[in-house]
Amino acid sequence: MGLLKSNVYAATDALDCDEGVKFFSEKAKDSEASMAEVYFFIRRPISEKYKHVFRRLARQSIIKTSLKITSKGIRGNFKKTTPSYQIGHPEFDIDETIQHNPLNIYKKTLTYKDIFGIQRKKQKRKIIMILDTSGSMYGKLLLNAALTTSVLAYNMEKESYGVVLFNSTAMVLKKINEKKPVITIIDEILDSEAAGFTNISIGLENGLKELNKVKEKTRHKFGILITDGNYNRGGNLESLIEEAKKYPKLHVIGMPAENDAERGIDTCREIARAGKGKFYAVNDYKEIPRALIELLSQV
Repeated sequence: MGLLKSNVYAATDALDCDEGVKFFSEKAKDSEASMAEVYFFIRRPISEKYKHVFRRLARQSIIKTSLKITSKGIRGNFKKTTPSYQIGHPEFDIDETIQHNPLNIYKKTLTYKDIFGIQRKKQKRKIIMILDTSGSMYGKLLLNAALTTSVLAYNMEKESYGVVLFNSTAMVLKKINEKKPVITIIDEILDSEAAGFTNISIGLENGLKELNKVKEKTRHKFGILITDGNYNRGGNLESLIEEAKKYPKLHVIGMPAENDAERGIDTCREIARAGKGKFYAVNDYKEIPRALIELLSQV
């Protein structure tokens, strides 16, 4: 550990100058994905003079990566069946048409007015995302939080979303009805700290408070919990299940735990079941943003 720390400080010294900034900037053009990871290595020992430059490069890396991921995702749509087909609509509902017009079909007198059309409309979702940032090593989970939040922000650009980060305590990073630039959100995550303890309960409590600010009743209001499921603060599994049941719907993305992974995944699965939501398990934290896109495409 001491050798690793020495290497980190040696690398920081090399970058903590105008030449270091120039070198880092050139590397960022060729290998943008790793720039955010480098930032978490150097963010503490680097001088304030250059820290904002490296943070900007890290943020640009995160935004570029998230835009690539989001462009491959599908924004949620729902279909609405209409009783009169309009010329130009790409789809019609054959089952509804047959059900309502069996006689006309038999007589072969079906007209456009008898055909049930399908209109696809953008659904306005209300989502609170609750991210576990506990036990982070060199900012691994904070980097994931920044990237995942960025993916959520771009996917739900014209919808309502909130973000809660939790470890031993919880922080509402973005309120569900708040207008907050993605750049500001990412910078706040990049400068935040992770803690070793995991209190899923306090994350769920704060997430529910935000979700309850949405008074309208809609089936498109839900929470997304992202955690490894290994808690060591905030009550037992039964209390987590009771908290999950309070959500209109709670989906869970289970990320791999460094210790007792099987128990953690079982906990994630139980929370999703109690929240009447979907459950996704990923093998690596880098898979979480794409799992989020897949989830959002189905809800």
